[in-house]
Amino acid sequence: MVWTTRTSPAAHRAGRAAALLCTAGLLAACGGGGGGAAAGGAGDPIQFWGWVPGLEEQVAQWNSENPDTPVEFHRMTGDDGKKVEAAVDAGAGPDIVQLSTHDLPDYVINDRVQPITEFVADTEDLYTPSSWQSVTLAGEVYGVPQGSGPTAMMYRADVFEKHGIAVPTTWDEYEQAAAALHAADPNVYIAGFSPSEIGQWTQDVSQAGGTYFGIEGDAWSVQVDSPESRRVAERWQRLLDAGLVKVTQMWTPEYWSSVNAGEIATITYAAWFPVQLQENVAGQSGLWRVAPQPTYDGTPVAGDSGGAADVVLAGADDLEGAAEFLTWINSDPEQVEHLISVGGIFPTALVGFESEALAEEMPYFGGQRIYDVYRQAAEVVPPTWTDGPANGQVDADITDGFGAVATGSSTFAQVLAEADAAATDRLTDMGLDVVDPS
Repeated sequence: MVWTTRTSPAAHRAGRAAALLCTAGLLAACGGGGGGAAAGGAGDPIQFWGWVPGLEEQVAQWNSENPDTPVEFHRMTGDDGKKVEAAVDAGAGPDIVQLSTHDLPDYVINDRVQPITEFVADTEDLYTPSSWQSVTLAGEVYGVPQGSGPTAMMYRADVFEKHGIAVPTTWDEYEQAAAALHAADPNVYIAGFSPSEIGQWTQDVSQAGGTYFGIEGDAWSVQVDSPESRRVAERWQRLLDAGLVKVTQMWTPEYWSSVNAGEIATITYAAWFPVQLQENVAGQSGLWRVAPQPTYDGTPVAGDSGGAADVVLAGADDLEGAAEFLTWINSDPEQVEHLISVGGIFPTALVGFESEALAEEMPYFGGQRIYDVYRQAAEVVPPTWTDGPANGQVDADITDGFGAVATGSSTFAQVLAEADAAATDRLTDMGLDVVDPS
């Protein structure tokens, strides 16, 4: 890939995001802007970096239909994410990059993205509310949502049937089922507790209407230790203290051995996990089913473990062209079908919920159309989650603490309190305005 750099008045629009958040007190260093070298001049291709399989074919189709707004694609591998950050900081980054939505606030704070609100604001209704929330910060939209991770519960239908235990629909029923299963067979646990698998924590907090961060007026609020998070923590603590969940690190040989041995009766996780189950537990084909994530009061609501978006980086010249391309690739029915069937993503665009690929009957799950469950889950994810500065460090603090919880040397409540305090100190040290959410 060749980067061409030139000074352009349009490049100075990269500072709009910083200016907005400086005004709101949400940025620390407000002296500099995001201007500088642009990623391309007039007529140059829009540079797009991403990792979803099959994007090359989509870009080729776009170029054949839109010769006046060409796009050049680079497939991301390895440490390309860090390369993007360095390139943008040097004024030589691509125009568009696929990004985990959890990383977006740091990109905004470090002036690596620019808003495209004026070009996409009228497309909000094309996407799920929670996914649109994930690309919105302080009233500005920084990208177009592409994939999400709505949550459902995979369960061993044969195990529940064997012991005459109803599949739980509420968290109270879930705890009751956990006790009944383990009493019927001491080798069976309702679930695994994987201290390092942060997605299984964030999805539960998301379902409860919680978040790590919030924006209150002109400041950040840290909400790691919120009532919603504590409610989730109390449930997990009860299950762990009663010995009803098996402590095992997900993705390890030991974890898959436990699942293959029938020791884990449910796995509650995102829409991309069923494929992993089929690949790693092939011998249990036909035994698993998928049900909605249990809820607190029976009202349909689901969590989300996080997703990806395409964002426009600082230095990009053709914001309108970039926004038009991103809207096309992420909401056009034909393109969304391609993202699902070839790219393997779970869509954020509502049109994707009608995809034939999501309507397939899955022999592994007894012929069930499991993505009907995930589709319904995506429609009821609360639009409350807000990622914030140094989001990844909060994840690390929590998973490090959960390691101590697993050995009994700490508690979920202690971990939340410590992670919350550390996040507050971190934002304060960064020079950001922080308020007490209480």
